[in-house]
Amino acid sequence: MSVAQQLESIEVLDEQGQPHRLGTAWADQTVVLVFIRHFG
Repeated sequence: MSVAQQLESIEVLDEQGQPHRLGTAWADQTVVLVFIRHFG
């Protein structure tokens, strides 16, 4: 199983707090996924 297949069902929240599945982000195009940790 590829990393993309493992991540596609994970849900993340957008800036308005709405959930989105990661798999929908790269369904039609290439995506660069960056996680930023906030210390504050």
